[in-house]
Parts: sequence; structure tokens; C-alpha cells
Amino acid sequence: MPENQFQIKDSQVKKNLNWHLLRFLRLNQRTREELKQKLEDLYLGYWKVNEKLLDDYLNRLAQEGLIKRSEIYQITEKGLDAIGEKEKEIERYHAHLSKEACAAYSLWGNVGLSALEFFVGFLSGSIGLIADAVHTAIDIVASAITWIGIKINKEAQAALIGGIILCGIGAYIAFESVTKVFKPAEVHFQAVALITIVINIAVNAYFSFYKFYVGGKTRSISLIADAYHTKTDIWSSVAVLVGLLGATFGFFVLDALAGAVVSFFIILGGYELIRESSKVMHGEDPKLEKFSKFLESHLKILPHRGVFVSLWLFNLQEMTQEENLKRIKKGFGKHFPVKLEDKDYRSIYKKLESEELVEKTSEGELSVTDKGKKELKILAKEQPAYLPWLHREVALSPRKIDWFVEGL
Repeated sequence: MPENQFQIKDSQVKKNLNWHLLRFLRLNQRTREELKQKLEDLYLGYWKVNEKLLDDYLNRLAQEGLIKRSEIYQITEKGLDAIGEKEKEIERYHAHLSKEACAAYSLWGNVGLSALEFFVGFLSGSIGLIADAVHTAIDIVASAITWIGIKINKEAQAALIGGIILCGIGAYIAFESVTKVFKPAEVHFQAVALITIVINIAVNAYFSFYKFYVGGKTRSISLIADAYHTKTDIWSSVAVLVGLLGATFGFFVLDALAGAVVSFFIILGGYELIRESSKVMHGEDPKLEKFSKFLESHLKILPHRGVFVSLWLFNLQEMTQEENLKRIKKGFGKHFPVKLEDKDYRSIYKKLESEELVEKTSEGELSVTDKGKKELKILAKEQPAYLPWLHREVALSPRKIDWFVEGL
């Protein structure tokens, strides 16, 4: 693919250009030409620096008192305060990605869904919808147990208890549903019931992704197991949707069969919770990625992405390995969907050293070699982990650059 098809537009850079300039000046005072070169390095040449835009932003920062200019540009105390406030804002944004917040949001989301399904289920007489409401009510218990387990640092035990409860209730719903198969009941207000189950599917899809994401970022076995359980909820709700559609055309037995399908997914989810939590309690390392292709794909690409960001930082500024690690954790590590552990960081530097992608300077810092710069260009085109079916080169993402630069 021609290189010019990767070009980044001014509109993609404008939003955070002022923060990038302030971060560069926080590291060191610089001339205009040095700032221009740093911006080219920042986007690896994929953004052709708009000199008028650069001057406009420098003038604006100077007018606001965030930088001082003469022959060189320097950041002021006001500029440092502005950067500090920006970083606090970023930290506040990431606060909702904590295990505790995720478990609490999931708990209240399930309370709302269960109440809605119970009301519409009893109103319409749909055994499938009532079964799914009970399923969602059990999720309330599971989410509460998950939240308590996180609070008291007993996540594996919380997952085990949740699994046992799921299996018991699943067996009860299976019995009730099979009984209704032989005595199907009419379903009323089918349109309202259909809308309700569609809402349920949409909300569960959101919470499943949210819990997988936060569970991966925190390496939480209880959240990942709960996310997997929520994922099975989606399929059980789809079964209810099919049953309600059948009832709309007079096939009321399909609604009862849907209840039986729901019970199967409840029992399956409970079994998975029991099995994985038992492994953790016996000292095994939980393979969280087995529950999600999303996590699995990111873990596969982790070594390459980590090497890319490390090289990218060294290319922007010579620094020690310790400084580089600190900056990777602050930028890349904060945004990567799976929490990085010490062994992950060690694998990054092992590749940098073994392939001679960096070298020591006379001051004892590390800088990128010519081979490292070539590797940096290659890795910049690497396809995203979350698009495994995309077999083509991918442009460097300005959004991800905005994440990584938070480490400066």
C-alpha cells in the first residue's frame, strides 16, 4: 500500500496538539525547529507538520501564559499546573475502570433489568421472560457476591459461591419450563415483551464487554468469570426472543422451550464459575484469555505492541530503562486492555536487547539504533489485535498516539 495513504490529517492532531507541545517542553526547553522535529517523531512522519498550525498553537500557549518564548520555548509554572490538571482529569476518567466500580455498576444494571422483566413477564404471562427475569435476578446475587469478594479480597471464593447458586436455580427453572412444555400458556402483550427482551440483550452486551475490559485490565478472575456469565445471558435472552416471536404467531410452546434453554445456560455458567474458581483456590494461574477472543487477541499482540511503544519513547527522548518503563506504565500500560505484569515488561526489554534495537549512549542512557528505527516503522503498521480478520497494513492511530504520549 502506498505510504501516502497512511497520512494523518490536521483535524486528527488538533485536539491534543497543545498538550503534546506542553509535554515536550516539560521534558526540556526547545527551539521551534526542535519542537517541529519532535512532532514528526511523535507521528513517525505520518503527519506532515502544518507549520502555520504549529505557530498558531505556540502563539496561543504563549498568550495564555503556559509557555515563554524567546529564542527557545520554555514551559511556565502555569503550564506545569495545566498539565497537572490534565493528568488528574485522565486519572478521574480511569477511576470508573476499577474492579469495585465495575461490579457496582453491573449490580445496579441487573436490578433494573430484572425489575423490568418481572413486570412485563407477569403482565404478558411469558414463562420465557419470567425465567430470564429470574436469571437476571440471580445475576444480582452473583454481582453482589463479586462486589463483596473484591472488597474483602476473596474473589475466587465469591466466584465459587456464585456458581453454586447458578446451578441450583438453573435446575429449578428447567423443571418449571419442562412442565410448561406439556401445558403451554398463552402470551399476551407480545410487542411489549419483545421490546423488553431486546433491551435486555443490548444492556447485557454492554456489560459483558465492560466487565471483560475491566477484568482484563485488573486481571480479576471474578470479573472475567462474571463477564463470561453475562455473555451466556445474551444467548439465553436470544432464546427467549425466539420463543416470544413464536408465541406471536401462536406457537406458545416455543416460549416454554425458551425457558428450558435459559436454564441450560444458567447451569453452564454456574459450572464454569465453579470450575475456574476451584482452580484458582488450588493455586493455579487463571487463564483469563480463554473466556474471551477480545482478551486473547490482545495478549497475542502484547509483545509487539510493547516493543513498539518502548522504541517509540526512546525515539522521542534518550532515557534510562527505568525511565522508559515508568513512561510505558503511565501511557501504554494504563490503556492496554489487559493488565501488564512484571514478566510482560521483562519480555519487552529482552527483545530490545537481543535484537539490538537500542544501544547505550556515553551518558548511560538508551537510544534507538538504525535497526530499531526500521523496526519502529514496521510495527507502526501492525494490524490491531481487535481486528484479527483484517489482512492489510493499518495506519498509525492518532488516538493511540494520544494515549502513549501521556507517559511523557
